[in-house]
Amino acid sequence: MDAPFLELSFYVGTAGVKPALEALVANLPPGILPRKLRLPNMVGLIEEAEEIEVLGGVVVLRTEGEAFCGAARTKAGRLKKLGRKAYERFVEVVDTIPCFYGAILVEYSLEEPGVLRQDSRSLAFRNFFLSEESLGPVAVQQAEVLAGNDAFVEKRKRGIYVSMSSEFNPKGRHVNPLEAQERSTKIAAIVGRAVKSSSTSLDWRKG
Repeated sequence: MDAPFLELSFYVGTAGVKPALEALVANLPPGILPRKLRLPNMVGLIEEAEEIEVLGGVVVLRTEGEAFCGAARTKAGRLKKLGRKAYERFVEVVDTIPCFYGAILVEYSLEEPGVLRQDSRSLAFRNFFLSEESLGPVAVQQAEVLAGNDAFVEKRKRGIYVSMSSEFNPKGRHVNPLEAQERSTKIAAIVGRAVKSSSTSLDWRKG
């Protein structure tokens, strides 16, 4: 695969990496966990193999993201079709594996909570999931308010999915990119604090 990339990224913490890989990769070989694998249908946007990679406590599903960048975005039908597929795969994963938070990202990497606490200027929280189980209802409610009434919000099995980009939600909700960036920074600060104050383990019994 060639850049630019679209990534579905999920912060599970180091203890959550093994069960996440076991849930996402069929017939995972026993022994040392692989850091990167190329497999079909990790995201499901291309016919070729896509990637799953572990970066610290983050599990990343990666595919080609050219359709979401620059002049290619003018192909509205293709953008909507691929965006909907990315959204559907993303919410499928957050309903499958417990994670603290996750995001749909184009040419950007999901920060771990320690980084968010040091510098909340993150672009990750524009199309994202927050776990109410892991972060607590207060933090999730605060983030939902900051996302704004014009953002798409959907209740999921373990928390909420929020989208500020029309291609990544079924109702086509859109927030001005500069405004979405400002909201992302405020939400990132809440998430960083919430992870620090919450339990550091995830409950896999509800999978």
